[in-house]
Amino acid sequence: MNRKTAQNPTTHSRAMALLAALLIAAAPFLGACSAAPSAATGSGGQAFEQQARISVTQKVGDAEKAVEVADGATVLDVLKASGIPFESSDGSYGAYVTSIDGKAAEGSSGWTYSVNGEEPTVGCGEYKVADGDVVTWEYVSF
Repeated sequence: MNRKTAQNPTTHSRAMALLAALLIAAAPFLGACSAAPSAATGSGGQAFEQQARISVTQKVGDAEKAVEVADGATVLDVLKASGIPFESSDGSYGAYVTSIDGKAAEGSSGWTYSVNGEEPTVGCGEYKVADGDVVTWEYVSF
């Protein structure tokens, strides 16, 4: 056998190991495919899942505002995302909104909500909104 054409098994193994290591190291930069959801990196370097966004209209008194929230958000999440100042407490039925925009519940009066004109039978922290829903907060006497 000619020495120039024969491959040294040790050199061949090292070359293959080096090639494999380079491919593994470069995989994130080559757009390796995965069935897992894609992740993005926030400004602080943390990874976060990209989520679908939905648009919900929120009404408080005479004010109406379109609010963008993540798919799967609750009525309470919509209120948080709206930027309207509010306070809530945890009760036996979940979150209870005690004040919106400085108007606090007192005595037999307080805040209640409806979605698309219907009053849900669950608390605002449990009711999941859908794209196009209209959430209305009303101050009522019981």
